[in-house]
Amino acid sequence: MISLPHDHQIQLRVGDALARSMAASNVLGRLSVVTSVRQKSGKSVPVASSTRRRLDFAESDDLTIDANLRLPNDGAAEYIRNLTPVTRLLFDGLTSQYKKLAFTLAGTADTRLIEKVRDELAEAARDGSTSGTFQAAIDRITSAEGVEKLNAFTLDTAFNTAMARAHSAGRYEQLQDTTTKAILPYWQYMTVGDGRVRPEHAILDGFQALADDPVWLKIYPPNGFNCRCIVIGLLMSEVSDEARAGGGLERLPMLARLKVPQAGFEKSF
Repeated sequence: MISLPHDHQIQLRVGDALARSMAASNVLGRLSVVTSVRQKSGKSVPVASSTRRRLDFAESDDLTIDANLRLPNDGAAEYIRNLTPVTRLLFDGLTSQYKKLAFTLAGTADTRLIEKVRDELAEAARDGSTSGTFQAAIDRITSAEGVEKLNAFTLDTAFNTAMARAHSAGRYEQLQDTTTKAILPYWQYMTVGDGRVRPEHAILDGFQALADDPVWLKIYPPNGFNCRCIVIGLLMSEVSDEARAGGGLERLPMLARLKVPQAGFEKSF
């Protein structure tokens, strides 16, 4: 057996913890759409099973999730994994899919801190993987080790972006699912609505278009580092006359045309 350098072994373990956290975020994105469908229409839809890996299911498998899903704080990632056969297979497939990116992110930390980061990241993943708990963990580590603090903005941005991409990808897969799209054929852009929202994102708040409109290839979030925007599905009764007329790209405000997505930000869709 080849013995890997100690730092490399640690980086692999950190990457694995982050990959599992990203997989949980992706699955949770899908479940949030399933919940929305149930709340809006009273109908149940299967969890979208599309990943880069083939997934096979028995006809008897229950692939729906209760709309009143509530996640426990302790062991959230493992809880998500074991909800149903589909979430277990999704979780494992997505974890494998995310490992390369997670390994790269894990390698950005100071090698003197990697082992501590690994443990804190695993704990943050179990507790829900919020950037606040992750940054607090980093602060504790750097203080305890007596080394200069890691760049807070860089850490926060890398973590938020990784989780936002994973969550958004999960929502996208579920919104694109044929069963879901039959119930929610239109989409709407939504911001968080606070003072941190960028003007070019704020101007898109409430923008509606058909799910298959090419405009979403340009504006489906995240649209920049630390972007917190999402897209929701709409019933036909919720769609504006303007959106029904089509032409999503033509209706985009000029500010959004020029500045969405953020320059230098690699789109996932």
